[in-house]
Amino acid sequence: MKNGERRHEFKTVHGYRKFFKTHCEQVMKSINVEILMGHTIGVSDCYYKPSEKEILEDYLKAINVLSINNNQKILEKQITELKEKSNDNEYIIKAKLQEKDEQIKIIQSQMNVLVGIISRLDSEEGKNKIAKQLIENGLCTK
Repeated sequence: MKNGERRHEFKTVHGYRKFFKTHCEQVMKSINVEILMGHTIGVSDCYYKPSEKEILEDYLKAINVLSINNNQKILEKQITELKEKSNDNEYIIKAKLQEKDEQIKIIQSQMNVLVGIISRLDSEEGKNKIAKQLIENGLCTK
């Protein structure tokens, strides 16, 4: 036997079969696991004859627990985080839009005051009076 060479190669295969059986039995019927592994199920061979569809449906339940690479779990976590960030951003955007709407209303009311004042401008005395009102209202400076 050479250095690093395995004496029994079937041990690796046994490890995969054991992993399959252990994890499948968490979510599948044990008898279906045995059928998928090619084992005999004894007397039940005569009485229990599931269709391929039944075994497939049972097997589909085990896909997540059999997956060694958990990309799906990672992706689901990322999706959840992104949804939370999206909801937070949406809330912030709504608040900013409401703030802008309030500012627009204030500006519109100030414009209405100005339009009213300008419409009354007909004499020099009226202009001075209006300028004074503008300064008092904080709409312009001296």
